[in-house]
Amino acid sequence: MKGFARVLVATAALSVAGTGPLLAAETQQQPPAVWDLHPLYASDADWETERQAIESELPALAALKGTFTDSASLQTGLDKIWAVKRRLSRLATYAQLSSDIDTRVEANQVRNQMAEDLGNKLDEATSFVKPEIAALGQQKVDAFLAERPGLATHRYQLETILREAEHTLGQEAEGLLSSAQTPLAQPESIYRLLSNADIPWPSIEIRGKKVLLDQEGYVANRDDRDPKVRKKVFDTFWPVYKTYERTFGAVYAANVRGTVFAAKARKYPDSLTAALSHYNVPADVYKTLIAEAHSGLPTLHRYLADGKKILGLKDYRYSDVYVPFATPPRQYSLGEAEQLTLQAVQPLGDAYGKDLGAAFRDGWAHTVAQRGKRSGAYMEGAAYDVHPYVLMSYTGNYNSVSTLAHEFGHAMHSVLANRAQPFETADYAIFVAEIPSTTNEMLLADHVIAHAKTKAEKIYAISQSLELLRATFFRQAMFAEFEVEAHAAIERGEPLTGEGLTKTYLSLLRRYMGDAEGVMKVDDLYGIEWAYIPHFYTDFYVYQYATSISAAAYFAEGIEKGDTALRERYFDMLKAGGSDDPYQIVKKAGPDLASPEPYRALVRRMDHLLDLLEATLAEKG
Repeated sequence: MKGFARVLVATAALSVAGTGPLLAAETQQQPPAVWDLHPLYASDADWETERQAIESELPALAALKGTFTDSASLQTGLDKIWAVKRRLSRLATYAQLSSDIDTRVEANQVRNQMAEDLGNKLDEATSFVKPEIAALGQQKVDAFLAERPGLATHRYQLETILREAEHTLGQEAEGLLSSAQTPLAQPESIYRLLSNADIPWPSIEIRGKKVLLDQEGYVANRDDRDPKVRKKVFDTFWPVYKTYERTFGAVYAANVRGTVFAAKARKYPDSLTAALSHYNVPADVYKTLIAEAHSGLPTLHRYLADGKKILGLKDYRYSDVYVPFATPPRQYSLGEAEQLTLQAVQPLGDAYGKDLGAAFRDGWAHTVAQRGKRSGAYMEGAAYDVHPYVLMSYTGNYNSVSTLAHEFGHAMHSVLANRAQPFETADYAIFVAEIPSTTNEMLLADHVIAHAKTKAEKIYAISQSLELLRATFFRQAMFAEFEVEAHAAIERGEPLTGEGLTKTYLSLLRRYMGDAEGVMKVDDLYGIEWAYIPHFYTDFYVYQYATSISAAAYFAEGIEKGDTALRERYFDMLKAGGSDDPYQIVKKAGPDLASPEPYRALVRRMDHLLDLLEATLAEKG
């Protein structure tokens, strides 16, 4: 899963509790830092052979049209389609991973596009499925399920199709929409190439060292202890995006227009409703999240005000938002980061730790920073028959440690879901996906707080946990609000330009950061930050980070207290994969994300941490 880098605060060297036998074993050798893609395909030539083989299957799948007349033919047809989808998932995974480690290599880009095109061809060849199943109706489908046990693996798919029947078009229209997916996906592809490969990034000098200020360079230096350096970083990095404001605006507007078009074509009232509909997420989840984020702004502003005092700044500016409250600790080797993560997740049990330790040893992650590599971090677990893969650029700071814990939370989710579910229901929704990843981050932060040996370490640990809440709850809620406003503008028939998007984003950024209240000054230039966020090209995605950290706070607190029943429900949630509506999967495990309480609980946790931070600062010594 694609994830934002977590900006975490640090101070003196961390004191860690003694390791057990498993953890000691992890330190014997430095873990692999690059992917081995051979488990997917032995070579590019083998990949191409499989691509051609899959493409040759498409006519037979298209010939299934009109055959869903009884339970046996329905099962046979769906089984054949999902068998090809399983192979295609593996094919697309190899193409994506190859492309993302160096976006400058044309052959990798071509392979990735070919995989996307093949996926669209599969969608087009099977576009008859939804209309035909919708035409069967609820009563007949229920009868088929009752008489054919083998259809059970397709139950949730069938139920979803019937629920969305009113938004399912005729077979010709469905085929047309499927064939339109390739052009509709181009804005994201253009954005990725422009932002990651084609923009000429500037270099700056920091304490006598020349630093390339691309995305990785920006993240690595935006938290510098010297306010002059970090302002220089901001004032050099963001004008690059500002230079391309019109282009980024046109690309994002094209993306939004495509999303609005698809929603209208399927007769949804708006694009947000369409986005939430597929997984049956109540609209109250989105609305309640934004409302409760607004209600919690005084707590966010309290955190920022404390930061200003701790850092001793006369003027608190947006370029100061990432600076640690104290001196960062030493760098952590990749092996040390893995060891710390294993210690932190011990409340999840020995079996979880054993699986995670094996994943670290077997080289599931590509952690080397290199030119042309896709920015950010994600886990890709779509290759059902092969282990998940993690992409990140490990820099050795604590932020990287937390990102590692986050992405391997995703990886373990895929491991558990794939063991418990058939391929048809193993793929889980993002609504659930961000909970175990963020739970891992919270366990990591809580572990550090619990094992701090000095006042300085405790301040660092508390501040780190607070920053996780700011960046993952309030920042993502702000992103979610920005997306709503951008899509609503197109739906109202208003123009959407780079300049207009910057004004919208700047207004939201100032509200959340307390500019009017005098908490933090946000300069006009930083309104261009919207152009830096790749997740906006997966429409209405980022809100789930904010809902997930609220659920994660619920789970982490109970599991750390030794609530074994809650832990079992937590693992049941992960093992459920995509076998039910994700909102219901989470609700069965505990928190109801359509109600205010999970969000208010998170804000209470933040207030508690602020109380603890302020009390610790007041201690003598």
